[in-house]
This record gives sequence, C-alpha cells and structure tokens, in this order.
Amino acid sequence: MNNLAPLPVVVPLAGAAVVLFAHAFVPRGVVRLLAGAAVVAEITLAAILLYQARSSTVVYWFGGWTPRAGIALGVSFTVDQLGAAAAVLAGIVVGAALTTTPTLGDGDGDGIVHALFLTLLAAMAGFCLTGDLFNLFVFFELMAVSAFALAAYHTRSLSAMRGALNFAIANSIGAFLFLIGIALLYGRTGALNLAQIGRYLATHGGLDRLAIVALALIVVGLLVKAAVVPFHFWLVDTATSAPIPLVIVLAGVLDTLGIYGIARVYWTAFALPTGGAPALRTVLVATGAVTAGVAGVLSLAFQQPRRRLAFVMVAHTGIILIGVGCLTARGLAASAVYAAGDGMVKAVLFLGLALTGWQAAGATARRAGVLLLAVGGLALAGLPLFATGVGKAAIEAAAARAGSGWVTPVIVGAAALTGAAVIRLALEANAGSVATGDEGRGRWTLPLAMGVLLLGLSAAVALAGDWAARAAARFTATRAYQQQVLSGHAALVSTAGLHLGLPASGLALDLTAVVLAVVLGSGVVAPAAGRLAGTEPLPTVWRGARRLHDGSIGDAATWTTIGTAAIALALASGAR
Repeated sequence: MNNLAPLPVVVPLAGAAVVLFAHAFVPRGVVRLLAGAAVVAEITLAAILLYQARSSTVVYWFGGWTPRAGIALGVSFTVDQLGAAAAVLAGIVVGAALTTTPTLGDGDGDGIVHALFLTLLAAMAGFCLTGDLFNLFVFFELMAVSAFALAAYHTRSLSAMRGALNFAIANSIGAFLFLIGIALLYGRTGALNLAQIGRYLATHGGLDRLAIVALALIVVGLLVKAAVVPFHFWLVDTATSAPIPLVIVLAGVLDTLGIYGIARVYWTAFALPTGGAPALRTVLVATGAVTAGVAGVLSLAFQQPRRRLAFVMVAHTGIILIGVGCLTARGLAASAVYAAGDGMVKAVLFLGLALTGWQAAGATARRAGVLLLAVGGLALAGLPLFATGVGKAAIEAAAARAGSGWVTPVIVGAAALTGAAVIRLALEANAGSVATGDEGRGRWTLPLAMGVLLLGLSAAVALAGDWAARAAARFTATRAYQQQVLSGHAALVSTAGLHLGLPASGLALDLTAVVLAVVLGSGVVAPAAGRLAGTEPLPTVWRGARRLHDGSIGDAATWTTIGTAAIALALASGAR
C-alpha cells in the first residue's frame, strides 16, 4: 500500500489550519510563504504519485480496510496518471492565483484567503485521486464551499455577493442532482466504490432504467460544475464579479474537473454495462458542440472584459467535453493534453488582465498584461506551438474516428472566435480603454513571471501526446482497474505503439483558426461586422443573449431544469 497517496490532500488541509492559526500574529509575508510552501509540497507529492503510477494504478485503502471477496467496505484512493496529472495542474494553477492575491486589496484577510485557497486545492486533489463515488461528491462539495467563500470575499461589493449567491445556488442544484444519482445507484448496487459498482452492473444485467436515471443525474451534476451550456450562467456571473485569484483557479482547472469527473465515473462504473453508450456519446458530443459554438459567438458579443473571458472559458470547456464525449482512449488523451495546456493559457489571460490594473507600475504593468493577453489569444486560437493547438487537432481527429466529424468546423470556429475576443481585448487594453475594476498592489513582476512560466509549460505539454495516449489507455482499461482495486492484483495493460500525433490536416486547421482570430480580433472586418450586427434579427438576438445573462438566478435554475430533462430523456431513449 502506498502511504503517499493521501498526502496531496492532507498537506494542503494541514497548511490551511496552520495559516489560519498563525495569520493573527505573524507578518503577511510569512503567511504567504507558508501557503506557498504547502502548494509546492502538494505539487511535489502529486508529481511523485504521477511517477509511481506510470505502470499501474496506485491503490490506497484508508485504515487498511481492503476488499474481501470482491466487496469493498473501506474507502480508497485510486491514483492513475491522468488523475495525478490533474492534481499537479491544480497545484500549479493555485500557485499562479496566489501571486495575484494583492488584487484583493485587503492584507488583513490574507490568512483567511490563503487558508481557503489551500482548502480548495485539497478538495481538487481529493476529487482527482478518490476511487469512491460518495467521496467524489464530498470533495465536489468541499471545492464548492471553498469557492463560494472566496467569491463572496468582497462583502462590500453587491455584484460579488450576487455572483457568489448565483454560484452557490446553481452548484447546490447540481450537487443535489449528483447526490440523488448516488442514492439511486447505491440502491441498485449496494456499493459506493466505483470499481465495485462497475463490476456489479456488468454482472447483474447491465443498466436498467433506474441505473440510467442515476447516470443522467450524476452526469448533469458534473456538467453543472463544468458550466457547459445551458448550465453556464453561474460561471459567467462569478467570473465577472469574483476576485481575480479565484477566477484564475476557475479558468485554469476548476471548471474542467467536472469533465474529468464524467470520464472517471463512466470508465470505472458504466463503460462495461453500457457497451459503448451510443446515447451518452451523442449527448456529450452534442452538448460540447453547442457549448463551444454558442459561447464562442457570445465571447465577441459582450464588451465587459471579464464577461468576455468567461465565455472564452465556457467555449473551451465545450471543446474538452467533445473529446471526452467520444468515449474512446484517443479522445480522452486528446482532451487531457488540451485541458492541461488550455487551463494554463486561460490562467494567463486573467494574470494579464490583473496586470492591466496594477496600480504601482502603471503603463509598464499594462504593457506586460497586454503581452500576456496577446500571446494567450494566439494560443487559444490553436497556435501549434502550444498544447492547445496539438490537443485541438487531436480532438478533431478523435471525433472523426468516432463518427462525429461534423464537430470539426464547430471546434475551429470556437477557437477562432475566442482567440479573436482575447486579441481584441489585448488591443483595447493597449489603448487604455479597458477598466477591469481590479487594483493590483505589490510586486507586479511576480504575476508576469508566473504567466511566462505557464505559457512555457503549455508549450511543454504539447510534447506529451504519446504519454497521454498511454495514460488514457490505462485509464480506460476498466477490467484491469476493477481487478487491481478489488483483488489487489495489477493487470498488465498493453500501451505499445500508442501515440497522439498532429495530423497535417489538423495543423492546417490550427493555422486557419489562428489567421481567422487575428483577422477578427484586429478589427479588419469590423465595419462589415458592424453593418451585419445592425440588421434584423441580430440586434434582437444580442439583446436576448444579454437579457439571459443578466445574473438572474431564476433563469439559471430554469435552464438547469430544462437541460436536466433533455439529457435524462436522451439517455433514457437508449434504455431497454
């Protein structure tokens, strides 16, 4: 048994307790140093687990409660390479967020803020490492509670309070749906361990209507966390009003974890009973395509910088969902590469936005922020230098192999539109016409250095395609996973010859998207676009879109209900 497995969760939680205790009587610099040390420790421990899981899943049973006769009464952490890599990414993004905590403008609250970030990091790491469905929900909720508190940190800002309330209500609805799905699945299988649930369903008649409803509710709960259309309203409001450090975490990793959760639950519990799940594949790919297309268009329809970037976040989550929704190892590997590189780039966008409002350095910091925004916009469009380009091309290839080649124009269009939105934002910031509402203080060079580091890491991840293909092959080997968790015997999964290359057609599409983004973002076609927007019925469409995204909690709840019903009906259509 590997005793390191719980430490990426334990260390940040212990660090949060220490920071919260010490912040009242130690200098602010010490508080930040303690928090930074806890983040570095989490990254290091998760990286060690990533190395240890290179050949097989690392299984840890709390209290030594190992399975007996295939029955798991204890709680396990099951660490594979994709989960450990996600925990590393979470630590890196939280570290980037901590470099911008001076934008909160309240040094007296440093201890509380840093403790909440460490708790959020522990929850994200636990979500990535757990092998128990109920504990997946527990970490889901711990993430939410920590994020709620951080979103409402500006208690004197009514918009921040409203955004935090919307965040809390929408995610609570998703949590209730998730929990009801867990209850139904427990009633059907008598198990909470993911491996045991999967084995039971595979050997006891597969999926009946009860299990399909449970799957639908769990998927919807995780899609709410991922903030895909039509469950995205809370993210738009939160990204617009919450403190930038939290939004960096939302953009970099938190929203993507909902997609990771779907992949984890499907491949461990539902892959064998569903026999390929054509209905689920259709639902996920279609939802991802709608999300990418709609949010890509809306990213150019709004002028407020943070709201524009919020739609960029939503659109790119849709692209990730398309890859995972293919329900193949190739699609999962492509999404893993894209999610890692894209998460770092989106974090860079908010670092750049924060720098444009950094008080102490004035024009110097603004120019640095503009540079980060411009490079980030090119990366979002799919510049092959970055993992966003390699991952996008691989997702397009995986979708074509899965019979969903029609999504390729949607992906290219979403990448071009979101890249254009960010390039346009960079030009506006360079002209001094962007007001972010964030007033940075302290050393502005630290966020700049972190932004450059994240861009470098995104470029490095572009070289990890072959590793991702092998990791995805192990992740999707359901029988091997069940055997190792329930029997304690590692099963060999062949990964020889697996690779995730960049096809020539994908490279051409990447460059096409980059060119389109530059043309649209630079305003070359602005006059024609303005004339088009002035014709009916487009003004009505824009007004309707703005009305829907005015922060109404009722609208968010209504669309969540509609989306839940649509997904449940679509999945039920494939039931016996």
